[in-house]
Amino acid sequence: MEKSIPYILFLRIIQSFLALFGIIVIIFILSRVLPGNPAVAILGPKATPENIQRVISEWGLDKSYLEQFMVYISMLLKGDLGEAYVMGYSVNKLMGERVTASFELVIASFALSFAIGLPLGIYSAKNADSKKDMLISSFAVLWLSFPTILTGIVLMIIFGLHLGLPVGGRINPIYSIRTYTGFMLIDTLLNGNIYAFVDAALRIIPPALALAIPLSGLLTRLTRNSVLEVMSQDYIKTAKMKRLPEKVILYKHALRNALIPITTVMGLYFAVVVTGDIIIETIFGWPGIGRLVYEAVMLRDYMVIQGAVLVISIIYIFVNLAVDILYIYLDPRIRR
Repeated sequence: MEKSIPYILFLRIIQSFLALFGIIVIIFILSRVLPGNPAVAILGPKATPENIQRVISEWGLDKSYLEQFMVYISMLLKGDLGEAYVMGYSVNKLMGERVTASFELVIASFALSFAIGLPLGIYSAKNADSKKDMLISSFAVLWLSFPTILTGIVLMIIFGLHLGLPVGGRINPIYSIRTYTGFMLIDTLLNGNIYAFVDAALRIIPPALALAIPLSGLLTRLTRNSVLEVMSQDYIKTAKMKRLPEKVILYKHALRNALIPITTVMGLYFAVVVTGDIIIETIFGWPGIGRLVYEAVMLRDYMVIQGAVLVISIIYIFVNLAVDILYIYLDPRIRR
């Protein structure tokens, strides 16, 4: 029996919130079972007795575990991730600045990878087992296998040294940009500063390309194999027997079903890249969440690490939810 789309969406949303609650419980338990005083871990080795007592009172660390958990939940419900005592800012402020920077970089890299990988994958599938197909597949494997750190360094040398273009950071400090969305390319346009927009666009290209190169290789291989698998199905053979135009068969009938496995893999990779592109963000001085985690680990800022783990988990859960929602519309069989 086919289920309604709202019912399926309701189930997926409930599952996502249950998963989120489970992660919150795990983070709480892990933070309490660590050896030593949690307040000392939060404040760092140079904590003063006064500050230790303040954190104990603030987080209810002198109460029972159930009362501590209720305090933790109440703070999360208010959107309070605590204070980054080592870095000297609120965790909310740090996350707010860094998450949008990571999302902007990842969206740019995915746009580049889809512009490169999807057409190459379709073209390779149309010319399966030909020299063109072998050449494209070989390059895709090469792109996918190339070390990210080496790709970043090479692109930095090409763009910065040989082309003389600005690399590093999101924008030149000489530009004073009022923040509206947190996305630099959009905010520069909203500020009406075309020079700042060009500077931001030039700075995002090298790191986005460094991320897009392996992604485009993966997308090329994935699209090729998925399209070939769909093209061997009976309904495609029927469409060919009806003498439908090749473009109609490929783009209307085959590509939609071929997008199902592509959506799964690329959706998961989106979450991975948002939260794990530490190398590229460090090389290009990009102030994203990956670089923030690296800085927090180096400084042993416990609250930032804990907040980052929670934010990263939320991103994974809701990216998976978005993929599930896309599935419902791409594949009617899921509603049965």
